[in-house]
Amino acid sequence: MSGLADHLRRRTAPSTVVALSRLQWPRRLRSALRHALGRRVRIELFFAFDDPYSAIALPGLIRLARTYEAELAIHPLVERGIVDDPAASPRRLHAVHDCRRLAQRDGLDLSRHQPLPAGDCAFLAAWTEAARGSDGMVAFAAAALKQLWMQGSGPVRQADFHALHLQYLGKPAPAQAPVNAKTLAANTARLHRLGHWESPAARIDRQWFFAHERLPQMSDLLARLGANTA
Repeated sequence: MSGLADHLRRRTAPSTVVALSRLQWPRRLRSALRHALGRRVRIELFFAFDDPYSAIALPGLIRLARTYEAELAIHPLVERGIVDDPAASPRRLHAVHDCRRLAQRDGLDLSRHQPLPAGDCAFLAAWTEAARGSDGMVAFAAAALKQLWMQGSGPVRQADFHALHLQYLGKPAPAQAPVNAKTLAANTARLHRLGHWESPAARIDRQWFFAHERLPQMSDLLARLGANTA
């Protein structure tokens, strides 16, 4: 039996190494092309304000983007998850408890103990999407998530976020939602088209990560891609 195992190992191991090596060639080629064109590595984050994990993921990705001089593009979601998922409610309650554990690991704490309805936070997604192209878009989203999950505990009121809108986006918050539901639904559609369904999902060089729990792995990938270190 050991002779057969050795034979199979000799036959399969080289081909496996070659196959894995070939899988890396597209990534290496894209990395070389980026460097030749002077482009930065791009990190895309699809996230929801009603998702407590986003309050962990976005600050972590901001730090990674700064460290590796990467481009961070964010896409707020209102609709997420599996359609008609029978376990959606217990899953979202678990997310709150689990996120508290992750936050405490970083010396933080969640101020909320129950999930938030997506509709209660939809105005924050609309404000963020309307700020696309603004230098303060990412910073506003991060500050809003912090206030929402780590500083607030009562009902979510638009007036409580007006100061953040003025501080980070440089203008008063709109009285009405600045983008319609179709615009935000397009973010969800794009997430599905690219092969994912949930928040917070980060995509780097065509590879997906659950962003709240895979920050070290994303850092490793950015290093392998040859991203600059600030």
